[in-house]
Amino acid sequence: MKPELLIAIVSGLITLLASSFVALYQARTEFRKLAGQLEQKYTTSLFEKRLEGYPILFKTLNDFNNVIEYDFPSKQQLVELQKQYDSWISSHAIFLTRTTAKVVWGYHHYLIDLLEQYHDIPLPNERWVEIRNVQIVIGKFLRAEIGVFDTTAAGIPELEKPYVKAIIDKLHQSSKKTRSKFGY
Repeated sequence: MKPELLIAIVSGLITLLASSFVALYQARTEFRKLAGQLEQKYTTSLFEKRLEGYPILFKTLNDFNNVIEYDFPSKQQLVELQKQYDSWISSHAIFLTRTTAKVVWGYHHYLIDLLEQYHDIPLPNERWVEIRNVQIVIGKFLRAEIGVFDTTAAGIPELEKPYVKAIIDKLHQSSKKTRSKFGY
């Protein structure tokens, strides 16, 4: 066999092998890129679903906390809350993170147990305080999941201004009675 032919065959094989490696690398890179885009799209969609559903539960719990704080709630109102809560779980709990799901489902079971335990007698004030405090924690979990605590605001109020400090101190003093009532 002529050396020129042998050189042409060997260089052709090397070129073919190199082209195959380059094509394989490009395919893997493109696959990773597509997988990353798919994951980003999934994450965005999940976040949008949370933004859609979490404020509904937050409002439900906050409204009931206002009833506990400013009125005398009835057991029937608690039953209605449980129905709304269970309805929300049916529609939106699938979007919860594992940690928040533990709290949300734990509260679901807590309400069932509480209503069974106090079926024939009124709930003591301690239970209403407990319900309110649990609901505040759930609200914090929901806000944390959608990034309310970690997202930088467009503007940050200046807390060091003397007039702002005076207002905050006044508000802090006036809320001592409410905070002591609910154990914090």
